[in-house]
Amino acid sequence: MNPKILSHKTRIDNLFKRVGTIDPADQGEWSKYLCVLTAGFIEESLRVLLLEYAKTKSSPVIQRYVEKKVGYITNCKTERIVEVLNEFDVKWATKFEKEIKDNSPIDKEIRDSLDSIIANRHQIAHGKHTGIGYVIVKNYYGYCVKAVEILENTVN
Repeated sequence: MNPKILSHKTRIDNLFKRVGTIDPADQGEWSKYLCVLTAGFIEESLRVLLLEYAKTKSSPVIQRYVEKKVGYITNCKTERIVEVLNEFDVKWATKFEKEIKDNSPIDKEIRDSLDSIIANRHQIAHGKHTGIGYVIVKNYYGYCVKAVEILENTVN
C-alpha cells in the first residue's frame, strides 16, 4: 500500500480500536467522526494515487495540472470515482467497477459501503441525524479500505 495511504489508514485503524473500547453510549458520537474520517480517507487516497501516477508518468507541466485538478475531487461515491477514473483512462474506470463488483461478498456491498459513507458524511455535516453506529461504520470502513486497495491496483 502507498505509504501516504497506509499512514492515513493506520491513524484511522488506531482510532477505531480506541473507540471500540469506550462506553457504547459515547460510541455513537465518535462513530460520526469515524464516518467523516473514512470519507476523507477515500477522497485523499484517490488524490494520492492520481498524483503519484502523474509524478511518475508525466512532465512537470502535466503534474501541475493534475495536482490542481484532483485537489477538488469530493463526494467520492462510487459513481464519482468511476467518473474521475474515466477522465484519466476508460480502462481504469471499467476495471474498478468490475473489481468492486467481483470482490463484494454480498451483491454491491463495496459500492453500497462507499456510497453510504459519503451520504452519511453529508448528513453529519449538515447536522442531521444519521443513526450510524460504531458497528455499521466499522463495517463500511472495512469495505472502503478494500475499495481503496482495488483503486490502488487499478491506477498503475
